[in-house]
Amino acid sequence: MKTRVSRRLNSMLLAAALVFPFQSTQAELIPTEQVASDTRIQEERDKVRAFLNRADAQRNLVALGVAPDLAKQRVDALTDAEVMHLAGKIDSLPAGGALSNTDLIIILLVAILVALLI
Repeated sequence: MKTRVSRRLNSMLLAAALVFPFQSTQAELIPTEQVASDTRIQEERDKVRAFLNRADAQRNLVALGVAPDLAKQRVDALTDAEVMHLAGKIDSLPAGGALSNTDLIIILLVAILVALLI
């Protein structure tokens, strides 16, 4: 009885081994530069998403006739190079309320003129 069960079990294991294909795998090392690049691209993509999540950016998108959800989908569809370019533009934009030296000089001149005329 035991022999018959063990033979049947062996037959089923052999049949299963022949029916289910074996898959070969290949392991390779991933260069550090590639991992760092992938991480940086993801960070830049998150930066663009965070910019689109701002209330003022969403108001501007709606004013231009673009749904904020559609803009987020388009960010997901951007290539890595486009994301890097767009994130670089976000970094180069002046912060709200930032004035250049020229702007400050003009404001001071206008203030002096107004003070003299009063």
